[in-house]
Amino acid sequence: MKTFLLFTAKLMGSLVFKIYFRLEVSGARNIPKTGPFILAANHTSFLDPPLIGYICPRALHYFARATLFRNKFFGALIRLLGAFPAEKQLGVSAVRQGLKILSLGQGLLIFPEGTRSRDGKLSSPLPGVGFLALKSGACVVPIYIKGAYQAYPPGARFIKPAKIRVIVGSPVKFTCGDYRSIGKRIMGLIAGLEPVNLENGQTKTCLV
Repeated sequence: MKTFLLFTAKLMGSLVFKIYFRLEVSGARNIPKTGPFILAANHTSFLDPPLIGYICPRALHYFARATLFRNKFFGALIRLLGAFPAEKQLGVSAVRQGLKILSLGQGLLIFPEGTRSRDGKLSSPLPGVGFLALKSGACVVPIYIKGAYQAYPPGARFIKPAKIRVIVGSPVKFTCGDYRSIGKRIMGLIAGLEPVNLENGQTKTCLV
C-alpha cells in the first residue's frame, strides 16, 4: 500500500511540478544513497513538503501539524507518505521522533525556521535543528527552494503557475559546536544556495 501511494505521488508530482511549475532541480545527486540524512530547506509555502518529497529518490519522513491528523482518513494518508504529528515544530517530542527515525538509517525533512516565511525571506532557525544534526550524527543536506513563495505564499487562496527551482547543496556533518551556532551554520548553507548568491559567487561555507 505504502509503495503504491509513493509511486502514485511521484507520478502526480511529475505531472504537476514539471508541467505546471516548470520545475528545475540541480544537485539532487547530493542526497545520500545510503545511511541517515537530514534535508534542511527554507520554508515559504505549503508546496515545500511535497516538492522535496518528489525530488528525493529515497523515502522521507517529515513533521506535520498535529491538527492535520484530526481527520482520520487524511491523517492515515499523510502518515503513509512519511508524515508524523508534532504539536510544536522541532519541539522536544518532535526531536525525539526525528532522532529515532535517523537512528534507523532513514531520511528526515526539516524546515529549520519552524514555520513558513510570511515575506519569502529567510529567518532564524529553531534550536532543535542543531540538536538533531549534532546528536544524530547524520549528514545535513541544505536545500534552497525558489519560486514556491510566488506560486503559493501564506494566505493565498489559489496556486499560481510560477516557475520553481530547487537547489540541493553538498552534505555536511557536524561533529562539534553548540546547537544554536550549528542551526545558524545550516541556515548559512541554505542562504548560500539562493540563486542570486550563487551567481555572485557568494556561496557560504560551513566549518564543522
